[in-house]
Amino acid sequence: MKIAVFGDSISTHIEMEVMTQALLTEAGISAQVERFAVAGEDTNAAMKRLAGVVASRADYYYIFFGANDAAVHRQISPSQFADNLTTFVTALGARKTMILTPSYINETAIAKTQKMLGRTNAGFVPYVEVAKQVASQTGAGLIELNQAMLASPNPNDLIVSDGVHFTTKGYQLITSLIAADVRTREFKKEHV
Repeated sequence: MKIAVFGDSISTHIEMEVMTQALLTEAGISAQVERFAVAGEDTNAAMKRLAGVVASRADYYYIFFGANDAAVHRQISPSQFADNLTTFVTALGARKTMILTPSYINETAIAKTQKMLGRTNAGFVPYVEVAKQVASQTGAGLIELNQAMLASPNPNDLIVSDGVHFTTKGYQLITSLIAADVRTREFKKEHV
């Protein structure tokens, strides 16, 4: 089985691949995780890479953008984000595609390091809502990463000192959500 993760810098880290594969192996599922991710990229820029993601012919696709789209200096409106996500889902196939909502960010860390400016949790809310709407309208699945992060005992433990990127605990969370989704999808296929 092949799983494709299509996203920005958070998805470029090897943890996304290795941890997801390990969790699936533990569940008795042999899978190859391929990352189609570029640091600093937003959904407008990712359009140029969509054909390569489609060509991968993955069994399941996980779309994870938003941290750069929601950055004020990018000037990508929620409606443009919605159009881009819809294009991705349409090209990849809604039945085998999941959208992850944009994540939680640590605003205190951003203010302290001055590295990931132009991003706030309040500013992310419209992009989280758009991800939910696009999933509902297209029939794609949804992983509410933002909500899962906020529900953790200390969301800041999931984020490194720049305020945006993930710690090992953050990758444990996101990969467990992806692996759980794959297990559920495979179970449903076996019991139809």
